[in-house]
This record gives sequence, C-alpha cells and structure tokens, in this order.
Amino acid sequence: MFQTGLIAALIGFGLYFDHEAASAPAAQTLAALRLELAREQAAPEVQQVAAWAVDSLDHAGLPFIVIDKARARLFAFDPQGRLQGSAPVLPAASRKDGTAAPATPAGRFVADPRLSAHSDGIVWVRADTVLSLRSVASGAAARRSPQRLASDNAQDKRSAEGSLQVAADFYRDYLSELRWQESVAYVLPDGLPWQQVFGLARLPGETLFTFVQSARRNPL
Repeated sequence: MFQTGLIAALIGFGLYFDHEAASAPAAQTLAALRLELAREQAAPEVQQVAAWAVDSLDHAGLPFIVIDKARARLFAFDPQGRLQGSAPVLPAASRKDGTAAPATPAGRFVADPRLSAHSDGIVWVRADTVLSLRSVASGAAARRSPQRLASDNAQDKRSAEGSLQVAADFYRDYLSELRWQESVAYVLPDGLPWQQVFGLARLPGETLFTFVQSARRNPL
C-alpha cells in the first residue's frame, strides 16, 4: 500500500510539474502578446480577443487576424499567437454586423484556399457567409482607397466596396501567404459585445476543429 501510494504521489507530482512547465511558456506568450498589442495601441477588445484565441487555442494553431471594424485596423498573428504587424483596413460602409450588404459581417471565419485561388485576395467562410480581403492597387484604378487608408479618421476608411482592403505592401509582407493556407479571421462587431459573437454564439460542443472540418466538407 505504501509503495502504491508513493507511486501515485510521484505520478501526481510529475503531472503537476508537467502542467506547470507547459503553463509557463503559455503565460509568457500571453504576456508578450499583450505587450506587443499595447505598443500598437490596440483597442482593449482587440487585446482581449487575441489573448482569448491564444489562451483557449480557438485558432487551432493556425495563423489568424483580428479586424477592428470600429477603428478600421487589422492585426496579423502567426500560428504561435505572435503579432506580426498591424495596418489600417477599409471595412464596408455600413456599421451593421450582419451579412447584408454593404456590411462587413462580424464573427469567426476560416480561410478556404480553394476559393482564394479563384479570387484576387483571401477568402474566409462561415457557413454561407463569405469574408474577403484584398490589397489596394496603386494608381488611378484605386480611386481614393490610398487616401482613405492614410486618414486618421476611422469613418473615412469606411468603403462601399464589398471586400476588405489593405495597403499593397502590408498585404505582400504579412498576408499574401494566407491565400494558400488555412487561417482564421476574427472580425470584431460594431454594435455587440465580442463575447456574444465569439463565445455565447458558439454551439454547444463546437470547436474550431469541427468548424474547419465542416468548411472543408461544405465548400461554397
């Protein structure tokens, strides 16, 4: 009995220290993430959603982006949850969070490389809802998009275009590879609490893994 108890105690200590060893890097990652986002002057909602995605592994180890519609800014992260860069983004003109045009829908989306390959940008999907992002071309064809991106007023960045737009150099340096691989996009709502969009709205037992598998089985 003594030996059995000793073995159980040793196993328990081993599991405890394994958990502590795993928790330490995770805590360091979250601390570094919050520091990076603070340096970028990210909104509290952006910091909370990014930290939640990493801490809960909701992003399933995939690269992901967080789009702050209210402030018209995009944040790109690698699979480990490290901030790669941030830049202005042009969302749709409407401040609604639904799928009706010209609104940019809020929620969690998974990239579909097959659809992206037939597009001029990156396409994420959620059920029958599509979210797309492309770079802003330079020159006259871009019209006022570069000026909109450069404006300090978030309202000026509201565009009538159906897709999200970012500067060409930022797209090339931080986002272009996402066109050919799976990734996750988190679009913050304009009018609802983010917890309701990303947490309470999730179906019981749903995980991002099942969500990705569903998107693969049911392409648009």
